[in-house]
This record gives sequence, C-alpha cells and structure tokens, in this order.
Amino acid sequence: MQNNLNIRGEPIQTVYTNFRQRKFIVNRRYQRKLVWTLLEKQRFIDSLINQFPVPLFLGVAFEHPTRGSCFEILDGMQRLEAITSFIEGEFPVEGGYFDLSTIAETNKLLVEGRLTQKLPALGFEACNNILNYPLPISTSAFTTPENVDETFRRINTGGVRLSTHEVRQAGAISDFPQLVRKCAIYIRGDVSHTDIVDLDAMRNISLTSDELNYGIKVKETFWNKAHILTSENILASRDEEVVAHILLHILLKNNAKTSTNFLDEVYTQGSDVSKLADDTILKHGADIIYKQFCFVFDELSKVIQAFGNNLATYLYEKEPKKIQHAYQVLYLAFFDLLMTQNKKIQNVSSLAKALKWLATNNMGRLSNDRKWIQADRIQMINSVRGVLAPHFIAREGMDPTAMSWVENLQNILNQSRTENVCYDFKIGLHSLTPQGDLNSKALPKIVRTLTAMSNSHTGDSYVIIGVADNEGDAARHDKTYSTKAIKYGDFYVTGVGAEAEKYYQNIDAYQQFMQQIIDATPVSDEAKRAIQRNVVFIKYYDKDVILLKITRGKSPLKYDGKIYVRKIANTDPQPIPEENEFAFFAEFMEQSSRYPYAI
Repeated sequence: MQNNLNIRGEPIQTVYTNFRQRKFIVNRRYQRKLVWTLLEKQRFIDSLINQFPVPLFLGVAFEHPTRGSCFEILDGMQRLEAITSFIEGEFPVEGGYFDLSTIAETNKLLVEGRLTQKLPALGFEACNNILNYPLPISTSAFTTPENVDETFRRINTGGVRLSTHEVRQAGAISDFPQLVRKCAIYIRGDVSHTDIVDLDAMRNISLTSDELNYGIKVKETFWNKAHILTSENILASRDEEVVAHILLHILLKNNAKTSTNFLDEVYTQGSDVSKLADDTILKHGADIIYKQFCFVFDELSKVIQAFGNNLATYLYEKEPKKIQHAYQVLYLAFFDLLMTQNKKIQNVSSLAKALKWLATNNMGRLSNDRKWIQADRIQMINSVRGVLAPHFIAREGMDPTAMSWVENLQNILNQSRTENVCYDFKIGLHSLTPQGDLNSKALPKIVRTLTAMSNSHTGDSYVIIGVADNEGDAARHDKTYSTKAIKYGDFYVTGVGAEAEKYYQNIDAYQQFMQQIIDATPVSDEAKRAIQRNVVFIKYYDKDVILLKITRGKSPLKYDGKIYVRKIANTDPQPIPEENEFAFFAEFMEQSSRYPYAI
C-alpha cells in the first residue's frame, strides 16, 4: 500500500521552479489527455488571483537518477498545466498576461529571448497573489507501479468531471485498454516517444482550441475534419469509444457486442470478456494488431480525403444518421478486404465515388431509433463489402502493415517534440551551395549517431533524411533545388528526391550509394545489419524521405572501437572514456529493468 503521506502547502513560485527543473512527470499509460479549454484555464487562474480555495493536488514522489526528487501527477495535471502555461504567457486572465519581470526566473527567460512578454501585463498585486498562493499538495512515496495505478483508479472512478469513457479508462491498464489508447493516439496525432512525459512536453501534444497557440488543434483532427465527432466529443474521449468498438469486432468477431454495457464489461478488469480480449491480443500480438489497425485507417483516410473529408454528408443523401456507427461499418468492411482477404485498393478515385451515399443505400438499419446489435453491424459490413469489393484487387508481396507511412512519419515528427534526444533530422547528404559538395562525413556521422542513441536510450531511435527542423534551412533547400517543402507542425519535409536526381540520377542509385557507405563504416556486422535492415525509403506525398531506425539490443554498439552516447539533442555523440566503460555496461544492463522514469 502507499504510505508516508505528506500534505503541505507549496507556493506557486516554488511549484514553477520545480516545473522548470522538469520535476513534474505524467504517465500517459493511465493519465487522461490535456483537454481544458481556455475558459476553464482562465477560471482556475482567476480563483488563484482572488484567493479562493482549490482542490488537493495528488502525486507520488520518486527519485529520478539525474533530476533528484520528482513528482508523478495523479490528480491535478490540468490545473498544473494551466498555472505554468499562464505564467509563461500563453493566455490572458482579467485582460492581462502574467508580468514576466515579477520573478527572477521568468525575467531571465525573458532576457534570454526564451519567453516573450505579451501586453497588457497583469498588475503586480494579481501576479504576486498567484505566486504566493499555497497549493495544497498530497504526496506519497512510490512503492510499486500497481499501487500507483490503483491510486489513480480510486481517485478518478467517482466520475465527477470525467466522461463515461474516461471513467472506464481510469486505472485500466490491461492489454485491451492500452491498445485502444495507442490506436486512438495514432489517429489524433498526440503521440509521445514514451508513456513517461514531462508536464512541459504535454503542452505540445495537448488537444486545444483555436484560441490557444500551442498543441494539436481539435478541429484539425481526423474525427472533426471528417464530421464524425464534434470537438466536445473528442475532448470527452468519444473517439476512443469508437476505436474500442472497432477493435472488439476485429478481436472477438461474432462474440463482440455493440452496447455500452459490453464496453463497460470489457474495461472491468478480471471479467470474462476482458480476459478474452486480452488473450486474443496476446495470441496475435498487440504490435501486429496495432500496425494493421493503423494501415487500414490510413488507406480509408486516403479515400475520404479524395472527396474532401466530410464523410457525414458524403455517405448520406439527406440528413446523416448515427455517423459514428456508419464509420465503424465502413472501417470494418475495409479491414476485411485489406487484411482478411489480403487485397489492395485498385484506384482511390473510383473507390471514393463508390462511397457516395453508401450509408443511405446500404446501412438502412441505422436510420431507425432502435439500438443496433452485433447482427445488424455484421449484416451492414457484408453489404458494404460487397459494394466495395470490385474496387479492390489481390495483393502480392510486401506486408501491407509496413506500408502505412504518411501517418507514421507525422507521428515520428510529433514524438520528437517530447523526446528529441531520440531523433535526428538531416536535409540531405550534399551542401546547399551552388557546388553541392558531398559531405563525406554525413553518413558515417549518422551511423555513429544511431549507435550512440541505441547506447543511450531504450526502445527505438530515428534519423530522418529529407526533413528540415527550421524554416531557414527549408528555404535554402527550396532555392537550391527549385522545390517547395511541405510544412508539418514545426518541421519542413524537403525530401531527397531532387538531390538524388541531381547527383545520382535516381533514388535507386542514391539508395545503393547509402548502403555502400554504411558497409564501409567502422561498426560490427551485427550493427550494420541492425541499421541496414531498417533503412526505409518512403513517400510523403510527393517527397522521398529516408527513415533510419535502430532498436536497442541486448548489448551496446561500438563505433570505431568506442562506445558513443548521446545525451542532449542536436549535439555530436561523445565516446565514453575507457575507464568508465565498466560503469556504463552496468547501467546499460540495469536500464531495462528500471521503472520507466529512469529511461
């Protein structure tokens, strides 16, 4: 059980200092999304200014190997984010923005150009009231992950402010809820490299309205653009309900049900249907199911984009009826054709035309007031599949789950916002000058960086060639090659196609050149194979992008006889002194068994 409870009042100024020192941790394995609206944030800050009491903040204390004493947030994440984002000038309250000169810490960031003072500034008294407000914080010592999970579940299952599905999710950490969460994140785009995320990084992947100038805009998510779910539905996790019902049909087939009660039962740990869903995931592999889900989503999304994204008005001749159910039927028909029957789309445009008024003509059971049942869903899936089948042909060769690259690249770019040390981006192998000289050290340096990232961090690490991480480099690339980069978030996808054509005639010759250079690098054959089998040339719209991935293995990788590590993004990897290698090996072996904070 949790013990060593400590309840104290912590001035917000101290809380902000801890925030800047990255001492507030969010575990996305069970935490809900950041979804507070601008009005909710403003109301909360107004309560602090006017010294109204606020609810208790709950968390677990643990020792981080490099940051010291840290605080995993169990209850109060939305409120803490509102405080820190207000102090950093993200939104006004009472017509004014926080005065950054009020405290030395924000004033220093202002002088350094890392924060900008927005006007008008809030008065000194209001700012001072906020900084001196003692937040009530209850902390318990970390014992086991299971106790943390159970604490979170007990805090949140009251359902006072949570939606129905958020109550289901609270503390639900078995295989099925985690698969639902992962698939839903893929569609929304609020991805992170690991489940353990700094509170500061959560801001970049929060779901926000147009009023806030950070995060992922709810209106830009697939669900909202396709007119399947409203912004309010998405913030209340209704998208995860739709995903859950789709996955249950894929996993359980005829044993699935369409009801809310059935979903409640699946999310009840230890129930028969919960065990059945988890056993099915274990049998087929969660990663394979996830890849298949994402692949089918990507293929269906291409078709929806072909007619302008508004699925609701396209599927129905008149008023849309139960569009969320209609999407389930359409998705599952696609899944059957693409995955079960191993087919591929013959022509996206002609398939898009076949979807016109599809729900009106083939999903009549959704038009009445009666709640649908599994038999209705199966009947409509079969009917829709019959209409769509002529637009699919047999697939040969490559596993289709390896072909879903547009969303994959975007998710990698999103992930790099929170764990940029595990990612590196290069525009190409040649300089952006009229001469276009080959940087002979570029590829060896990439290989060295990959080995260093593998030595430094568990999981997957990436180097992407064909992406600029700032507008200036993208502009120079565009001018050099007379091309136009595609902007995604803060990144610019330039591609390497123009470079390949200019210096190597085509992309195939470019690929052969890369493999030759990798072959010549001073790493072991095992390391070369680990890198070469994960060099993927992908298409992002009309751009050729190269993705190099490395997955940490059981042993460290050496480059030219030395062990390199990469601790800070955008810096060259550094070799470990020979006298420190024994300590490094010990830490390397320990990392995989640590609680995730230490990763």
